[in-house]
Amino acid sequence: MQMKEATATLMAASTPNDGFFDTARPGGMHERVYNSLVHAIVSGRYGESDKLPSEAELATIFTVSRPVVRQALEKLRDEGLVESLRGSGNYVTGLARLIEGMQEFGSHWSRHAKTMLDDLEFRLIVEPEAAYLAARRRTKADLHRMRAALEQFEQAHASGRITHHFDYLFHEAIALATTNTRFIEAARSVEFSKDPRSLLIRHRVHFQPAGRGLESIQEHLRVFELIEEREPDHARKAMWDHLNASHNRLNQQLEALRDGPAGNIA
Repeated sequence: MQMKEATATLMAASTPNDGFFDTARPGGMHERVYNSLVHAIVSGRYGESDKLPSEAELATIFTVSRPVVRQALEKLRDEGLVESLRGSGNYVTGLARLIEGMQEFGSHWSRHAKTMLDDLEFRLIVEPEAAYLAARRRTKADLHRMRAALEQFEQAHASGRITHHFDYLFHEAIALATTNTRFIEAARSVEFSKDPRSLLIRHRVHFQPAGRGLESIQEHLRVFELIEEREPDHARKAMWDHLNASHNRLNQQLEALRDGPAGNIA
């Protein structure tokens, strides 16, 4: 099956949630909805001008009332992240301005830099083993899911969108292919513990420069090919190489920023 067909299959089977709203976030009901929507927006799940699920769909996803959903959407509108069009729905807006606003790290610099590097360090231990098991256990459905995520990643990168959501979907697809709930839980735990500011910083310094994004795409393709070919030992090494390269790229960029004008990531 070609990548476009795999994407269509995946999208046709998806729900408005598609597994990427963290419905178990802590906090009050409207805060839970609000925080999950912010994560979905800054991760690239919804790009500039994309339409959000309807109020009724969001109420079903989060098992809350529509007034709770409206309260969360109102906060997003007040912050300039969402625009409501009467009779049409709610659309993402202001994301480009938000990304540009991240040029100044300020007091958040050291905390978020360490969090991003810590995440990659943890993943270096866990995900190579997930790739090993995925190469041994993957099904055709698993391969379709990985292909679809790869195609969406490439399309998002080519159009200049935030790619993090599709990067995550590829790694989650590998975790799902292991059929081991611990690997799946680990992937989702790392993803949904991320602060939205960290996701924007990661996009600016790690994926936005075209060369670094293309390197990551090629590394993903190599991992996928080895899983498809049922080469578990090589898949494990390719995943380790990919995450180690990601760690090194991010660390080098962060060091370069420290040596440059304070906080400037342009």
